[in-house]
Amino acid sequence: MDNNYDVVIKSHPKDYHKLELVVDSIKYLNPQPENIYILTPDGFYPKNTQYDSKIIYITDSEVTPFIDKKKLTHRPNWNWINLVSLFQTFTKNDLYFDIQSDNFFTRPLDLFDKFGRPRIFQSISNDCNMSGHDPYFKFSETVFGITKLNQGYTYIIEFIMYDRKILSKLIDMYESFDIMMETIYNSINFDSYPADQEIFGYFVEKYFNDQYEIVPNNSVYVDGTYHQSASLEDLKKLIEQVKINNPDYLACSHHTWI
Repeated sequence: MDNNYDVVIKSHPKDYHKLELVVDSIKYLNPQPENIYILTPDGFYPKNTQYDSKIIYITDSEVTPFIDKKKLTHRPNWNWINLVSLFQTFTKNDLYFDIQSDNFFTRPLDLFDKFGRPRIFQSISNDCNMSGHDPYFKFSETVFGITKLNQGYTYIIEFIMYDRKILSKLIDMYESFDIMMETIYNSINFDSYPADQEIFGYFVEKYFNDQYEIVPNNSVYVDGTYHQSASLEDLKKLIEQVKINNPDYLACSHHTWI
C-alpha cells in the first residue's frame, strides 16, 4: 500500500506559540509525512523548524471546498474546523494525519501496521466521550446514519489519520456536496453538532475496518485552563514530565479555551 501522507494542523492565534513544539514533535511519527499543511486565519506558521522545507501554509479563506461559516448558527468557528477536517481537498495526498494545534507527541508512533494499513487510535482518556456525547451522535445519526457502536472508548484522541477516499463515501450518500452541506447547516444547533474524529472513526469501524488497524486502549495526557495559556517554557516542562511519568502515553496536550 502507498504510505505517503500529509500532516494537517489547524490553528487559532491563541495557539500560535505552541506550534513550534507541535511541529517539533512530528519527529516521533513513523514514517515521516510528505508535507505539513498549517491552516490559520492569517497564514501564520512557525519558522526555523527542522521541517521548514515541508511546511505549506494555507489561510482559512483558501480552504477547498467552500463551507459557509455564516450558515453555521452554533459555534461557527469550531464546527467549521470540524467540517474542514472531514472534507478538505487542499492536501496533496488522500491520506492526511490531522493533529490538534496543542498536541505534542512524546514517544515514537507507528502510523501504519505491518500490512501497510493506516492505524486509527481509540482513546480511553475522556469519560464523557467514551460514553457518547449526545450532540455528537445526534448529528452523526441525523446526517450520516452513524451511531456509537460500543461504550468505553472514543476516537477523539487529538490526532487521526483520515482517508479522503473513505470520506468521499459520506458525500456519496447525497446527490451532491452542496445538498449534503445544506443538510449539515440545518442539523447544527445547541443539541446537535459534528465531532470529526467520532464521525470518521465509527464510519471506519462499521464499514471499512479491513482497511485500517484499529488500536484500542490509548491515552493522551490532557492539561489546560480557560482563557490563560501556558508559556513556552511551561509547555516544555509539561512535555518532559509526561515523557518521564507517563511513558506509555502517546502524547500530551494543553488546551486553552476562549
